[in-house]
Amino acid sequence: MSDKERSYRNTALLGLSSVINILLSVVRNKVFSLYLAPAGIGQFGLLNDFINSVHSIGTLGVANSGVQAVSKASSAGHDEVKRVYNSLVKIFTGLSFLLAAAVLILAPWISRMLIRDESLSWFLRVASLALVFKFRSTLQSLLITGMRQLGAVAKSNIYQGVFTTAAGIMLVIFLRDRAIPFLVLALALGAWVVTYRQSRNAMSMLPEHGDGVPVREIAPVLLLGISSVWASLMESVVTLANKSWISQYFGKDHLGYYQVAVGFTSSYIGFITSSIITNYYPNLVTKVQEGRENTNQYVNQQITISMALIMPLLFIMLTYSKLFLLVLFSRKFLAAESLLGYTVAGTFIQVVAWPIAFVFLAHRATKTYILSESIGNGSMLVLSWLAMHTGRFETIGMAYLAHYIIYLALITVLFFRFFDGDISRENRMLFLMNAAIITAIMLVKAFLPEPVAYVAGTLMVIFYLYRSREEYKFMFNTIFRR
Repeated sequence: MSDKERSYRNTALLGLSSVINILLSVVRNKVFSLYLAPAGIGQFGLLNDFINSVHSIGTLGVANSGVQAVSKASSAGHDEVKRVYNSLVKIFTGLSFLLAAAVLILAPWISRMLIRDESLSWFLRVASLALVFKFRSTLQSLLITGMRQLGAVAKSNIYQGVFTTAAGIMLVIFLRDRAIPFLVLALALGAWVVTYRQSRNAMSMLPEHGDGVPVREIAPVLLLGISSVWASLMESVVTLANKSWISQYFGKDHLGYYQVAVGFTSSYIGFITSSIITNYYPNLVTKVQEGRENTNQYVNQQITISMALIMPLLFIMLTYSKLFLLVLFSRKFLAAESLLGYTVAGTFIQVVAWPIAFVFLAHRATKTYILSESIGNGSMLVLSWLAMHTGRFETIGMAYLAHYIIYLALITVLFFRFFDGDISRENRMLFLMNAAIITAIMLVKAFLPEPVAYVAGTLMVIFYLYRSREEYKFMFNTIFRR
């Protein structure tokens, strides 16, 4: 089986779990929209983003460096995996309790920083417990991923979706707005329970007892994650600043509209993210060692796969965005439609950029990665600040899109300049065609009656599928071949 066929198979496995989670999220989002106002959805998003940010920074990039360490240790035997894993557990369990205590104590100050009052203090105190569970879940996940148990990763995604949907619906129905911090806690608890269950098979392969590795041996693993930590820090600052500004300049309802518009697209491409982290990145490290030609071929292959898997969904989302908002949420959230065209376009560029950005990590080019993430996130911060002062909500969507255009241009230049990179002519043409279709659908929706826009958008989707029919024929033959 070729690398491309294997990538399609692995992505399809993760994609199947994502499809099930999408169906669950339809039910979950509908219930949330009925019981929580846009302001409640916005507060949940802000609180969840804050806890995720503290977790991302506190884990010191171990989600990437730890996977690489476990994967490398597995080639030396299960005893070595156990030693590495024990060391990571000791370090990050203690750190999780320290960070949870810090959020618990500083909750009033954090609330004032986020929304200029202390109304989030109680929410933050409850949600601080989620950090302990999220740290444990991360450690269990990196063990599964590092030992290449993709089936366990896919099952974890499904079980987490079922747990969070059931728990979330019950909490919202019985507690209404008071459920917000418990929703964040339920997400973390569900991830911990599920990854614990799925990691038992991996743990059973390891010795029952084992020492940790010395500090001097585990230090390189932590240092490797520094670039990821910086990227997480920058992204967290931008995300929280953006949502804080929206709450202050436009109100909490608009914070909910923004949460829906961004989450509308990003939540449905989770399988691409999972595939890149669990399949593409570990293999890319090997390709980098094999030389420039194999690296460029593998990067272009992943770009092709990512666009083939996600573009039809993005086109359909963009064309029928109003219907999606009515079905998945409610009429209260229709104001989010003014941002959706820009978030869809931004997500498309993001999916193309990811495979290139991971080349920097695979080369351990920490300075280059930090530079690209700093400029990319810095541009988002500046553009968002300017957008807030226009007084027009839709300019926030324009800033979101412009940031990803700047980011893609930057990492492409760095890829070509420092890593002798190359983007194939086929991918360049496919990128331009996809960008043209997104632009055309946005223009049609802006200037033509709604029924005509639906017909025009549908015809463009059909044209794209026909134009790419050979790629989809290869994809389906690969996925469904026995």
